[in-house]
Amino acid sequence: MAAVQKAARWSQILMGLVFLLSGGVKIWEPVLFFWEAVPHVGLIGLGVYARELAQLAMLLGALEWGLGLALVCNWRPRLILPVVSVLMLFFVVLASLALYRGGGANCGCFGALIERTPGEALAEDLAMLGLLVFSWAILARGEPKVWAPGRWVVLGGTVLALAVTGIRLLPELDRLQDSDLRAGVRISGLNLKGVDLAHGTYLVELFSPKCAHCMREVPRLNEWSRTEELPPVVALNSFAQESEELKEFRDRLQPLYPTITISSTDFLRLTAGHGYPRLALVREGEIVRVWEHNAMPTIDEIKAAVGF
Repeated sequence: MAAVQKAARWSQILMGLVFLLSGGVKIWEPVLFFWEAVPHVGLIGLGVYARELAQLAMLLGALEWGLGLALVCNWRPRLILPVVSVLMLFFVVLASLALYRGGGANCGCFGALIERTPGEALAEDLAMLGLLVFSWAILARGEPKVWAPGRWVVLGGTVLALAVTGIRLLPELDRLQDSDLRAGVRISGLNLKGVDLAHGTYLVELFSPKCAHCMREVPRLNEWSRTEELPPVVALNSFAQESEELKEFRDRLQPLYPTITISSTDFLRLTAGHGYPRLALVREGEIVRVWEHNAMPTIDEIKAAVGF
């Protein structure tokens, strides 16, 4: 029985560390988590309140941090373990809905640190729920060993997490009201294969391979790609690389620039309220200028923006 209790305790500690990591990422990048939360609100049928509930969800990071500390410290396990298990069950339901409805939104559990599909998130969440239920079933039976400073570690850590969330969020509040693709903002949270937007200067287009206007822009972007004085063009979309839509787009229009897939969540974050195509001049990771689909620039305008 001692071995079982030890295993349950280690499961509890492991899940505490997972919650600390998950909460820490949300605390440090609250804006990115806001945009991760928006599509998930729609999954539970409350899309009309998506922005309001996503703003409220930004408190989840501090909650997860406090729960993680409680699990590691074994503070009030008879209360904390069922609470965390119910929260994990909620995450399982969200992942199941995303998988069932075929959503391309990546799981926001670890923010931009790790992007996972709904299927991957569901498998991991079920495994973690199992660990929590196992710990709950074993550790809630006996009298827990109380660590005196545990209460203050949990309460102090939660308050600190709330403070850091506020400090990180307040200067960036305007990023919650409109698309996150705007001049003066550092473009972040994107995992692009073969392209590092943090180094160098790029012309970044947001497009859809099903958009007629986007298709009409390909010859212009091809011309820019052949112009040595201009930065390289990178086009981002939310369609899988093996999708028929993207394959047909490439075969028919022959773009001379890379067409890279990002998550539908990131695509929403960069196009919300504006549509597509959108074009941004990005220098060393910072957005310098943005052009909308109805006012795309000429070569001379791009050269002026770049500084030629």
